[in-house]
Amino acid sequence: MKKLITCLFFTAIFFVADAQKFVPEIKTGTVINATAVVGGQEFPLALKILSASAPYSIGWGVDGYGEGSFEMSEKAFNSATEFLQVTQPALGSTKLSDNQTFSVISKDAFKMLMDKKAFTYGDNNFKIKTPETAAIKVNGKDVDVIHVVNEKGSQELWILNNPAFPLIIQSTGQATDIIITEIK
Repeated sequence: MKKLITCLFFTAIFFVADAQKFVPEIKTGTVINATAVVGGQEFPLALKILSASAPYSIGWGVDGYGEGSFEMSEKAFNSATEFLQVTQPALGSTKLSDNQTFSVISKDAFKMLMDKKAFTYGDNNFKIKTPETAAIKVNGKDVDVIHVVNEKGSQELWILNNPAFPLIIQSTGQATDIIITEIK
């Protein structure tokens, strides 16, 4: 009987551990491989977290086009309420306004999402999508994301469940949609 209980105990631990989703650490130096979708065309996109503290900076590169970075102030990272809408980024460094973010939502928006299960960004009111339809994988593992949809149903975001760095793992309906496949 003891063997049976021990076996069941370890089986339960295995299933609980297996059910936990992956939350990659986002820090200075993190490299992200993704696909950018602009006007239905897909482009391989390399992102790199150049600075995970103020001023926050995300570098980007597209083979055959060039590279650059988006810089966000501490105020933007903490309380911005809109995305930088970009379809063809300028080469070099682009400094965003204090009300814009790139590839993340602000910490205030994330807190509102956790507290009220909804947040507003730009002209869009997002709420948690229920029921969840499919798992999102990064590095071949299910990643812990919060799936939101705007009230028109025209935009969806899958946001990393990380209040310190609420990275958008996948999007649809944006000027440029991003699908992250690898974080290292």
